Amino acid sequence: MKIVEWKQADKKLSELLPKEIALCIGLPFLVAFICIAIANVFVSEIKIASSIGEAVYIKENSGRIPLIFLFFPFSFFLLASIQRLINFCPKLATEYFIKGAALMLPLFFLGIFIANFYVEHKLKQAGYNHCYWYTGASFRAPDVWLKNDSLCLQSGSLMQSDIANFFEPFNQQGTEPSLEELETFISETKQAREDYINGR
Repeated sequence: MKIVEWKQADKKLSELLPKEIALCIGLPFLVAFICIAIANVFVSEIKIASSIGEAVYIKENSGRIPLIFLFFPFSFFLLASIQRLINFCPKLATEYFIKGAALMLPLFFLGIFIANFYVEHKLKQAGYNHCYWYTGASFRAPDVWLKNDSLCLQSGSLMQSDIANFFEPFNQQGTEPSLEELETFISETKQAREDYINGR
């Protein structure tokens, strides 16, 4: 069974319409960007999952881990777009993309439930608590988990990105902030925002 086929295309790139030429030139860059984005998301979520037990603050979206299943069909799509760009027939690579997408999409959706269940179970086993106040309202927003439930404060619910920045150095050092430090940070951040709004 052939995986890659290098056969000259019936029409050269120069013989296509200007819109088709533009598509053939732009498509490889777009698909390469998608492949790189999938790989980056997968690696970042795996790093987050591996920090369970060490970090005091975890912001995870484990449902994105199964995106790696889509990397394989998109790799064939990238190959097909490159082949067309350099005047080769992309028929076989395109077929593998379609077949791969049909096979991997069900695995991707199934993987979302499995990854979510596994990571959440691991977090609860390690003693983490889900913090609703620091989790975004959007369905796609990452879930925030804390080792110390007392650090989940309603007063920090409107400054989720600031809270994430506050916890970052503690995660790197492997230490935990005190409740007083967090309350002071929230109070000072709110005051700084009010001063900025009022032009002080």
